[in-house]
Amino acid sequence: MGAQARVAMGLALVVLVAGAIGCASGRVSNLDAYDDVPMNRVVPYPSQEELRKRSFELVIIDRPAVGIDDGLLERPRAQVRRALEGLAADAGAAVIDRSLGQLGELRTEGVLGELEGRATEAVTGADYALATRFSKYQYAGEYSKPFKMPWQSDEEVANKPGTCEHTASIELDVQMIEIGSNDKVTKTFSLEHEAEQETKDLDPACTLPPVTLEVLFEKALDEALSCLDLPLGMALAPRGHLNGHRKAPGADRHIYRITLGSAQGIERGETVEIRREQRSMSPSGEETREERVIATGEVTDQVRAQLSWIAVDPSKAEASLLDGDVVRPVFTEGLLSSLSGPDCDEILTER
Repeated sequence: MGAQARVAMGLALVVLVAGAIGCASGRVSNLDAYDDVPMNRVVPYPSQEELRKRSFELVIIDRPAVGIDDGLLERPRAQVRRALEGLAADAGAAVIDRSLGQLGELRTEGVLGELEGRATEAVTGADYALATRFSKYQYAGEYSKPFKMPWQSDEEVANKPGTCEHTASIELDVQMIEIGSNDKVTKTFSLEHEAEQETKDLDPACTLPPVTLEVLFEKALDEALSCLDLPLGMALAPRGHLNGHRKAPGADRHIYRITLGSAQGIERGETVEIRREQRSMSPSGEETREERVIATGEVTDQVRAQLSWIAVDPSKAEASLLDGDVVRPVFTEGLLSSLSGPDCDEILTER
């Protein structure tokens, strides 16, 4: 996607959110002055466990790389782990343990039990596992002879440095696995990227110092992993519920209570989505849950540790807002990063 297209998309999102929120304001001077409004409930209503579970916990698993020496991947795997831990923290999730051997009893059923090299690894206690696997970690150097002017002799050209094009290429898969009685892969993020550097050299072998080569690979990985900020951040965002409605007396101003607060990273002025969960059953008896956005709201100045009040214009909602509707923060790509960052359309593939 080009820079102009990304700018247009960013502006369109701002307009869309602003239109959905309408004239709802984030300032609530006196919460007690608002009148309670009875609410209908969603059916089925979330269980107590679902209501309590606001943030996700996850473990990170390094899967064996076929054809790549493990010693070569020690530093890049650590880099990937640090990046995913930081991304999870920014999204409001938590990495519950850095060592899989300390998580409790063994799990061998489902998807996790089928991963190579996991026969003795424990992964209980988490909602998700992020399983990472390198499929490419490769360096290539290409030498180009110096340009020879018509008046130059071969001897003169031989003393001029040529150009070395250094390329560090990486390919990495990150599987997001929902842990349960039947573990399942919910999403696979495939990253493919190259970092390049040009140097002048008399040696056609195009040799780079080890430290310089490490920096080049780190750059390739950093740029590729930055493309996970938005999609993985959205997947790991806190998940709360709507459970209260108040209206300002004598004014068409509505605020709604949500079960997300500062403990989940909610801040005043933040935009949240209100989602309606839809459940269906397959012919084999497997339950599927899907969510669709029915409204957006702005977090007011009434933010507590485990709850907040959001301003919403119900007339702009696609359906009546119900007690028990799902609420999640909205993640958007910053305009500056969309213009100056890597081209994630070329780097990231989701399936």
